[in-house]
Amino acid sequence: MGALDVAVVGAGPVGLTAALALARRGITVTVFEEAERLSTEWRASTFHPPTLEIAHDLGIAGAMLAEGIIARTYQIRDRRDGLIAEFDFGMLADETAYPFRLQLEQYKYTQIIHDALSAGHPDVGLRLGEGVTGVTQDKDAAVLTTVAGEQVEARWVLAADGARSTIRRTLGGTFDGLTYAHRYLVLSIDYPVETLLPGICDVNYIADPDEHLLILRVPDVWRVVVAVRPGLGAEEALTDAYVAERLRGLFGEHPELPLRERKIYSVHQRVAETFRRDRVLLLGDAAHVNSPMGGMGLNGGIHDAFDLAAQLGAVLLDGAGPEVLDGWAHRRRKAAIEAVQEITHRTTTEMAEQDEAERRGFQQRMSQIAADPALARAWMLDAAMISNVRAHGLPLAAAGRVGGGPVVG
Repeated sequence: MGALDVAVVGAGPVGLTAALALARRGITVTVFEEAERLSTEWRASTFHPPTLEIAHDLGIAGAMLAEGIIARTYQIRDRRDGLIAEFDFGMLADETAYPFRLQLEQYKYTQIIHDALSAGHPDVGLRLGEGVTGVTQDKDAAVLTTVAGEQVEARWVLAADGARSTIRRTLGGTFDGLTYAHRYLVLSIDYPVETLLPGICDVNYIADPDEHLLILRVPDVWRVVVAVRPGLGAEEALTDAYVAERLRGLFGEHPELPLRERKIYSVHQRVAETFRRDRVLLLGDAAHVNSPMGGMGLNGGIHDAFDLAAQLGAVLLDGAGPEVLDGWAHRRRKAAIEAVQEITHRTTTEMAEQDEAERRGFQQRMSQIAADPALARAWMLDAAMISNVRAHGLPLAAAGRVGGGPVVG
C-alpha cells in the first residue's frame, strides 16, 4: 500500500484525539496500539475549560458532559486547620462557555473518541495489538517497524505512546527533569465520602507536611490520592493495614469503605529536548510528564494533539511549509515548561511544605487571593488553563472561545 498521510503510535486519549482531529480535516490516519484493546485504567479524570472547547470543536462535548460530573468549585484545605480557600469557576463565565472542571475518567473519554471515529470516520485505521518497535526516516517519509516485522511508511508519525515512549527512545535525545521523592497511593472508594467530611466539594487539595492529599469525585467513585513517604516500599503501602491507617487518619472511625482500586505510582516532571525530529512529532506523555496536582497533564496532551492536527492540516492540505511544525514544537514545549510544569510543581511543593512559617504564609496568601475578586479571577484563569492557552495559542478562533491562537505559525 502507499504511504499513509499520518501514522499515530498509541491509542490513548492523546493519540485518539489527534486521530479524530485529523480525520475531521480529511487526512488519512492509522493508529497503532500495542495493547489488544483500549485501556480501561482510570488514571486522569479532570478536563479543564479549554479542553472542553476542543471537545466542542470535535463534536464530543455533549457525550462527555452526559457522562461526567461538573465541578463548579474547588477547595484548598489544610490537614490540621481545615478549609483555607474556595474558588468558584463561575467567575469565569464571561471567559468560556464551560466555566467548570469536568470530572470524567480517562478511559471513558477514550471510548467517546473511539465511538466518534467509528461512527463518523470508519476509514481511520485502528490497529490494536500491533505495537511499534522503531522508526527510521528520510527526507520523504518515516518508516515504522511493527512487532510483526511489517514496514509501514508514513509522511508524518505522531508519537503518543506514553512516558516510556518507544519512538522517543528510538530517536534518542534527553527526557530531562526530576522524580519526586514521594509517590502517590490512589484509593478509589465506592462510598459517599462527602458524608464523612462535611463541607468538602468535588475537588479538594489538602496540604500536610507529612502526607498531603487530593480528594476528588469522579462519576463512579470518590478518589483519594495520598502522598507516600520516601523509603516506604510499594508492597507495604498497598497492604490492608497501611490503607486502613490512612483512611482512619482521614475519616476517623468510619463505616466499611468498599475499595474498587488501590495502586501506587511514582511522580515525575520531565520534558523532551525537542518535540519534533524531522517527520516524527512527540506529544502527550511521550513529550512531557508532570505532577498530577492541578490535573493538567492529560489536558496539555490533548492541547498538543489538537494544535498539531491544525498544523499538519496546513502542511498536507494547504501547502504550508514544515516550519509551522517547528512553530508547534516550540510552542507546545514552552507551554509544558512555563505553564503546566510550573503550576503543577508549585502546587505539589506547597501542599507538602514542611516549614511551619512557610505553611502559614501559604495559608494566608491563599485566603487573601480567595477573598479578593480580582486576585481570585487571575488565580482561576491559571488553574483552569485559560491563561496557558492564551499565552501559547490554540487554533480555537470562534467568537467567545478561550483559544484564538493562530492556526499556523
